[in-house]
Amino acid sequence: MGQAWGNVLDDDEAYAIVRRFVDAVPSGSYLALEDGTNVVRPDAAHQAERVRAEAGDPYRLRTPEQIARFFDRLELLEPGIVSVSRWRSEPELPPELDALCGLARKP
Repeated sequence: MGQAWGNVLDDDEAYAIVRRFVDAVPSGSYLALEDGTNVVRPDAAHQAERVRAEAGDPYRLRTPEQIARFFDRLELLEPGIVSVSRWRSEPELPPELDALCGLARKP
């Protein structure tokens, strides 16, 4: 099931939703997650956040530390939480994007 985590504005609610998903699946299952951030181009990211809010479709950009919390109690796989363009690097992709991703296994 896909989820746009940035559309869940409250951090505690977003983490609770992920915890419910993880609690419902057996050991050995995986969580793949991607979420928007504002670390590469903060001015552009904040501008996009503002425009979406004004359009009635708010989106919550999270810090790398906030995104890492989605993986609490899970075994994070290499390369960890990184820009989506760096998870499995492709030469034609830009080096850094304002979206982070990770893959983790439920012990």
